[in-house]
Amino acid sequence: MHIRLILFSTMMLFCAATSMAQRPGPEFWGRVTCEPVEPRTKLEALDERHSTVIMKGFTRITTVEVTGVRIDALEMREMGNVARAKGVVIGLREVGERPRENRAFIDYEEIDPLLNAIDVLSRIDETTTKLAGFEAKYRTLGDLEVQVFRQTRSGTAVIITTGICENSRATLSLDDLAKIRAMIQEAKMRLDEVR
Repeated sequence: MHIRLILFSTMMLFCAATSMAQRPGPEFWGRVTCEPVEPRTKLEALDERHSTVIMKGFTRITTVEVTGVRIDALEMREMGNVARAKGVVIGLREVGERPRENRAFIDYEEIDPLLNAIDVLSRIDETTTKLAGFEAKYRTLGDLEVQVFRQTRSGTAVIITTGICENSRATLSLDDLAKIRAMIQEAKMRLDEVR
């Protein structure tokens, strides 16, 4: 009887010890954050590199202006290496007592799909559905989201959002969205000149 109790106790201690060994201590806990662990765009991957010199060339697009929106054509490369990326950076700055600023990287390969999506979003209206309201959105890999929806009084509105948790957003009109599309198109032309 005592042998059974000793064997049972030893087995319980062994199981408890192995299960406790599976739990990492506080020194191994990962940081709790909303940001993705891995970069999702080539521009983000280069921007986050350590122990190397990263060269950034950029041109701010200023032909038209949309309040709170900044668009840059961007080329990045690692010095002494062949790592290179180009694309567009869209920055949003909210207005208010606690303004936030956030940005979204858009790789060159994503620019044409984004421009096409903006064209589609611009044409969506209440005739798209038989229901009373509508909403359509497009999101890039770098967390730029363009959303078009029906407002109750003033027709269609646009919300542009950048970021994941601490996101920034701007509420715009369809005319402002057309201006942003033109600025993205101009940024693409500037990038085509770089080659």
